[in-house]
Amino acid sequence: MSRAGRGRKKRDLAGEAFAEGMRLVRANPALAAVDFSVCRHPDCTLAPRDGLLTVHSSGQVHAHPDRIADPALWAWSLAHAALHLGFGHLPVARGERVQPDRHQLAARCAVVNRFLLTFPIGRAPDHLPSAYPDGDEEQLADRWRRTGLPPAYEHCGTAGGEPDQVLLAWEGLGTPQDRQLAFATALTRTVSAAMDMAGGLRDTLDDEAPGKRPWERALAWFITSYPLLGGIAAGIKLVADAELARAHGISVAAVNAEAGEIYVNPLRTFEDEEWRFVLAHEMLHAALRHGDRCGTRDPYLFNVACDYVVNGWLREMQVGTMPEGLLYDRVLEGLSAEEVYDRIAGDLRRMRRLSTLRGKGAGDILGAPLGPPGHYTDLDGFYRRGLAQGLDLHERQERGYLPGGLVEDIRALSHPPLPWDARLARWFDEFVPRPEPVRSYARPSRPPSSTPAIPPPGPYLPPE
Repeated sequence: MSRAGRGRKKRDLAGEAFAEGMRLVRANPALAAVDFSVCRHPDCTLAPRDGLLTVHSSGQVHAHPDRIADPALWAWSLAHAALHLGFGHLPVARGERVQPDRHQLAARCAVVNRFLLTFPIGRAPDHLPSAYPDGDEEQLADRWRRTGLPPAYEHCGTAGGEPDQVLLAWEGLGTPQDRQLAFATALTRTVSAAMDMAGGLRDTLDDEAPGKRPWERALAWFITSYPLLGGIAAGIKLVADAELARAHGISVAAVNAEAGEIYVNPLRTFEDEEWRFVLAHEMLHAALRHGDRCGTRDPYLFNVACDYVVNGWLREMQVGTMPEGLLYDRVLEGLSAEEVYDRIAGDLRRMRRLSTLRGKGAGDILGAPLGPPGHYTDLDGFYRRGLAQGLDLHERQERGYLPGGLVEDIRALSHPPLPWDARLARWFDEFVPRPEPVRSYARPSRPPSSTPAIPPPGPYLPPE
């Protein structure tokens, strides 16, 4: 075979391996969202001499036309280049661009390779390290400028000893594509699909996403958009079972703080804003431990008092829209649940006719889970931590004012009562006399010559 024939065969083999690697990359939904083109022209002068490929800020990847490598190695290299674009390492802008220095190049490659260790595509080259330091690109680059660039991370890109990232000036028309946003959106969608697969809602990543029901959309809104209750919403479980709701007389919703479950009646039709109000109402019941605060009071009347307080708070915070028929009285605004209970306890006949979210004459704060018994977490720690962290996030992000009574209740949860043994020891100190005698100033002793103006306590007296 002539030299020209051997060259064509070599290029054909390299092209087949490259095409297989490209197919593996395009099969990944997150990487497929990063738009880039490939140049493998034999006369291309932008391809690396001793590596596999380089990536430019224009979105073009220049691959070595004759390099023979495994398809898995090509897939890893193309994924490495796509992640440089998806992570925003090659921003597009007009005008002359300053090329990144060796520390920036190494730091960006280290971040990409660290991501590929947990998001495997293809096979990494054998000479690369098995672990990478923590920190983002700028932190790693600054650290290596001060301490020196480790040799293991200096050439961990796809171009051998050459830079695998090249910044170019944008010369096109219009606005360049935001590859970073496209990659983030696709990655979020892929992770969500993987979680649906783990939960049995999908068979493959390509299946259509199951439509969320309105109460599920409302709960997801708290996790993503309302930090005060986001931590509680992330750990709460929604149970939407029509037969269970009918058997236990749940008209709209009820909550069991011990099990961390909110029971909703799926036959009720509400708008998303109204479901947000309902779920926030039940989460506050559980998080503020209204069931445990009842004490010796009438459980239903105390539930009604808590409803008045919680609904007033939610209306003041403008969380969702309050459905018709819920308990609200402007006269009772600003009062605690205990104060509202003292006011309504005098008219028992009228208050018995009022209805909670569970229904007329029944409280929506349940004393036991409706499902089978399970292993529950430390309730005090879960609700206290969730509300305290949510309040801190709400204030740091300046999400608006909160009712003073709600803030006081959350602060009170952050200071739990003393344990029983400490309280018992304090009671013994106060009411039980000490067995040993004590000295008293009732009959002081003679002052010593060293301190004649300071009389010491008298002799030991028997206990009372």
